[in-house]
Amino acid sequence: MVLISCKNCHKMYEKQNYDDFVCSRCNHLVRKRIKDSLQVSIALTICAILLYIPAMLYPIMEVTRLGVKVESTILGGVISFLEYKSYFIAFVVFTASVVIPMIKLVGLLFIFISIKVKVKMHNNRKILIFKFVEAIGKWSMIDIYVVAILASVVQLDEIFNIKGGIAATSFALMVILTMIAANRFDTRIIWDEQ
Repeated sequence: MVLISCKNCHKMYEKQNYDDFVCSRCNHLVRKRIKDSLQVSIALTICAILLYIPAMLYPIMEVTRLGVKVESTILGGVISFLEYKSYFIAFVVFTASVVIPMIKLVGLLFIFISIKVKVKMHNNRKILIFKFVEAIGKWSMIDIYVVAILASVVQLDEIFNIKGGIAATSFALMVILTMIAANRFDTRIIWDEQ
């Protein structure tokens, strides 16, 4: 006999095996694991990595001041803050925009690859890495919030105008895809490999 729970309503069942069945409480299909969870999460993470590249290379913000358009990338903004001696803001922007997304992407990729390739690491550590990646996932959106607020507040046509650039869209999509990849991943797969 095996125990299996419905992912939808969490009702526990005692069954002979792990064959799929329909929950008697909510009519949800109950499976041992979420179907294609690892494959979907890997695909979303690879897409996020591909979106990270234009997010770092292209301008995240376009500022028009007296008819002169100035474009700024994320790293260009960090360098500007350092030149103005705003070290704390430069640190926050660099951490939220470069370091945290990189940690998320590398962490997710490591966990997914470690399931396919045998890595000498306890499953508890893999779960801790995953929980950490999941917890820091939302903090990367700080840049997008700043650009969105500035773009909505500062609109004086050709005198002074702020718009989000191509990198803002790429960055937001990258953060969203990593959050979906982490959410879609069934962590019980980690324990299946023992």
